[in-house]
Amino acid sequence: MNNVAGALLHTAAQSRTGKLMNQAAFGMLTAPTLPPKPRTHSLLLMSELGIPLRETEDLLEIAAPIIDYAKITDHLGLIERLSAAWVRRKIALYNAHDVKVIPGGIPFQVAVVQGKVLDYFEAVRDLGFAGVEMSEDVIEPIAAGRREEWIGKAREMGLAVMTEMGRKNVDVKFDPEATARQVERDVKLGVSKVYVESAEIQHLVKENPAALDRLFQIDGGRPLLFELGLNSPQEKAFWLVERYGPQINFASVSPADVVPVDAIRRGMHRKAEFRFLQPKRPSAR
Repeated sequence: MNNVAGALLHTAAQSRTGKLMNQAAFGMLTAPTLPPKPRTHSLLLMSELGIPLRETEDLLEIAAPIIDYAKITDHLGLIERLSAAWVRRKIALYNAHDVKVIPGGIPFQVAVVQGKVLDYFEAVRDLGFAGVEMSEDVIEPIAAGRREEWIGKAREMGLAVMTEMGRKNVDVKFDPEATARQVERDVKLGVSKVYVESAEIQHLVKENPAALDRLFQIDGGRPLLFELGLNSPQEKAFWLVERYGPQINFASVSPADVVPVDAIRRGMHRKAEFRFLQPKRPSAR
């Protein structure tokens, strides 16, 4: 064999090896698929407590394709311990894997209490965050006019705005009609997504699931992010997927739950009873 022929065979072998390296281990099989990024539904927003950069790299190595947003929820760290340079590095790392980053909503509520909302928005923008969470699930509700003004200011700064419905301590009765009207108003104001507080979901699943049904009627649930939180997140994910389908958007998913929740969404997990492998159920109609 001459040198040219040998080089061609070597190149062909490298090409086959490269294709195999980029192929899933069991790529001959098929599974329920996610829409490609940027997705408009079936979103997954992960909440992480300021995990180290190396740990972030490890997570992205295996899960970047299924994570749409990362939310940094080390609220105290963002205020006094995590440097601006470190936050910029963290955001750049996520962005390199097509994951957008936002800060948690508690710093916004601190800014409201301390009268520094516009300064806070400027810092969020300058650090490179994709958007801001304007939650009011702990503080007293913000006056409607002021709230709308701040939504407009954040959007003028180029920030996507996410708002939140419900209370962390479930200390105010959930009114599904009033909440639905607020979601619709927020969407008209240009809010990109609206969270439904995890504690409210946990309560409503047991006490009044029809209230969640009312919210899901708003554009098929597309504007909503249903928080899974820390209490029984995988069980909550299964209940929501069973009731509303795999197109539901999830938020407040811990790094440890990202892979299981994605598998639950697609019927490929024990908590989802491996529904993908079961015969399709007959229509209820």
